[in-house]
Amino acid sequence: MSKPSKAKVTGGIFTGTVFLIALIVVINCMVKIPVGYAGVIYSMNGGVKDNTLSQGYHITKPTEHVKCFTTSNEQLLLTKDEREGSKDDDSFKVSTSDDASIAISFQMSYKFNEAQLVDTYKKFRGMDGEDIVNSRVKSVLKSKVSEITTDYSMMDIYSGNRSEINSKLTDYLDSKFIEEYGINVLDASIIDVHPDDQLKEAINNRVTALQKKQQAQAEQETAKVEAETALIKAENAAAIKVKEAEAEAEANRLKAASITRELISMKEAEARLKHGWVTVQSGGTVAVTD
Repeated sequence: MSKPSKAKVTGGIFTGTVFLIALIVVINCMVKIPVGYAGVIYSMNGGVKDNTLSQGYHITKPTEHVKCFTTSNEQLLLTKDEREGSKDDDSFKVSTSDDASIAISFQMSYKFNEAQLVDTYKKFRGMDGEDIVNSRVKSVLKSKVSEITTDYSMMDIYSGNRSEINSKLTDYLDSKFIEEYGINVLDASIIDVHPDDQLKEAINNRVTALQKKQQAQAEQETAKVEAETALIKAENAAAIKVKEAEAEAEANRLKAASITRELISMKEAEARLKHGWVTVQSGGTVAVTD
């Protein structure tokens, strides 16, 4: 069997090398967009493209770069691990209406608005979604949340109507972040409160004062009810006496109305019939006639 010529061997090596280089180029130009993300394309010779890449694999040019943004629901969680010995603390302090500050744990459900991705990429000069959230959104959360919590007292935030506060937080942050970062806020919530020792004492004092106030109000209400009950009883007793007096007067009136001359004459006749006639004579002598 004859050996392959040197030219054929060289040609085969060249073809294989070209194929390998082409494969490497294709692999390097292949971009995977994860599920729930969209990609913005930046070309070195054409700038940012208007179209975005959907989830899946895509072949791009060697001069193109892709940045990913989440378009599905993501969670931003800033909490404090209160387990003994733990130093994990992403909580932050917010202002209240009574000139205090209180540390909170916070969560936010969000996603980037796909229709604004290209403008968002241009605005933040090539940052991807994760960079924008970590370096921009987190840095303004304290002040943005405080713009809502300053309408509420420390006790409102600690133990009040948290659902009302969270609803206002969601609406406010959504309106601000869609404009500033192209982010839709789906839900924003204060999930826990972490008062320091000074605030704990203040809270305990306020709770005690509130309990005393509620007790005093309850006692006042009880006294009011008792006074109203006594008044009603007195009024009822007076009404009964008036009715009794009216009944007695009516009975007397009827009795007086029933005494007529005929009745008197009849009673006299009955008495004479029973006891005879009684006459008084001069000298004090009483004579009885049958």
